[in-house]
Formats: sequence, C-alpha cells, structure tokens
Amino acid sequence: MGLINFFLSEEPSIFEKAAFMIKNKGDVGAYGEYLTKYMFGSVRLDGYHKELCNVYVPYKDGTSEIDVLVLHENEIFVIESKNYSGWIFGNEKQQKWTQMLNKNTKEYFYNPIKQNKTHITALSEYLKIDKNQMKSLIVFSERCELKKVPESTEEYIIIKRDKLIQTIKNETQNKEQQFSREQIDEIYNKLFLLSNASELTKQQHIEDINKKYK
Repeated sequence: MGLINFFLSEEPSIFEKAAFMIKNKGDVGAYGEYLTKYMFGSVRLDGYHKELCNVYVPYKDGTSEIDVLVLHENEIFVIESKNYSGWIFGNEKQQKWTQMLNKNTKEYFYNPIKQNKTHITALSEYLKIDKNQMKSLIVFSERCELKKVPESTEEYIIIKRDKLIQTIKNETQNKEQQFSREQIDEIYNKLFLLSNASELTKQQHIEDINKKYK
C-alpha cells in the first residue's frame, strides 16, 4: 500500500507486524485476516457498525469459521480473507481454485465463493436473519493477480484488500437501513462469545476441515 497508507495507519507498523508473526508462528493466512481487521481501526465508515474476527458459528455437527464480519446498519458483510500471492484462477462452479506461483508450481484451495456461502448459511441459521441482508466479500492480498475469476454479483464481490473499505462504503451508500443500533449491538454481543473460541473448538474445526476437503 505504500508510505501514504503507512502514515495514515491503514497498515500496522513493521514492529506490530513482527510481533503478530512471532505470536502466531509465522501464520501468513492469519496475518491476512489481521490486516483486513486492522483497516477498520483507522478508517471511518458512515453509519453505525461493529467488526468481529474469527467467529466460530455452530453449523450442523461442527462450526463454520468466519474470518471477518462487519455488522453495518445497512448490511452484514461476511469477509473471507485470502492472503495469497501469484496468479489466481477459478470460477463459481469449480470445487477448487488454482494459485499459480510460477509455471512449474501450482497450489489448489477450496472455492472461496462456496466457502463463504456456507458461512452465510451458518450465520443466517444461527442469527435467524435473512441471507439477503448479508453480502459475501472475498478479499485477496494485493500481492496476487486475479487472472481469471468471476465478476461481482448481487450475492458476492471479489476484490483485493486495498479496495475493501471503498467497496463497503459504496455498498452501504446504496442500501436502506436494515438494522437498528440496538439490533447491531445484540448481534455483536451474541457473536462476540463465538469469537473467543477455546483451543479445543479451534482444533476440532481444523480437523473437520481436513476431513472434508483433504
């Protein structure tokens, strides 16, 4: 993002980054989620809103982990963070997308459109809120190039992280108020309990994901 965003505090300092990476044992994926959440601490959105990270929503026989949630009075934004580099290829129907690091190296990951759709279903059932009041945002690192991915729809938007704040601003400006302050606070308080998951819950979630997708 450069020096401008550094001085605007839209990115953590090198010391904050180092501390985070040490604490999280170099987890690049977790750092991507941290960067996404960090942006909301320095940029003001119009309208009443609150944010949450790493929310483990009960779903079926396990949990559905949501990276970042923005609870806005006009819409709930469910954010799936992908902190990848390289070229990204995928479409809406594919089970797995491709990350191409070079001509000889490819990695595959679960379709984030399908992944976030599950998150929204879990959240809708848990909160008893219509899915139409939620928007799926799939956010990739600026370090990657989205070579061939779907265009945005009414259901989901695929962007890079530096477009996230402006995207939410655009989305909320064109929406009527859906939730009161009291409703946002009530939702936040209910989900906050799920964002402080025990290590047992986290480990069980990882095991469930490995069984399902690997």
